Amino acid sequence: MSEYDVANPLPAAEWLALDEAERVNMVRAAHERTKSPVGGSPDAHASIHVAVEDRLAVGDPAAVRAYERFAAAGIGRHVIVHALASVVARHIMLMLEKGPNAVSDADSEKDFDALDPASFQK
Repeated sequence: MSEYDVANPLPAAEWLALDEAERVNMVRAAHERTKSPVGGSPDAHASIHVAVEDRLAVGDPAAVRAYERFAAAGIGRHVIVHALASVVARHIMLMLEKGPNAVSDADSEKDFDALDPASFQK
């Protein structure tokens, strides 16, 4: 099995061919291997990473635009994934609180487009 490396992701087709649980386990293992912080829940952290990687792999236009904007600003890929994850996590919370229709595709696009690379630069 391939290893997940946030800086050098697997090709989209290879990533998407993996079972979701496999993807989560790979991301969690990568964070353990690199001793990257994961907060209070390694599984939740890995799952949100996977949600972002999935959006990028399928070519979600808003996520890809945000990714490219951040990359052009010189931000590293792991930080970019976390920036995109901030939108995904907020949307998950809205859906948990208000139901599955709480976030539309238009909301998602607006929120990804509103991400500001300067807010994530060190």
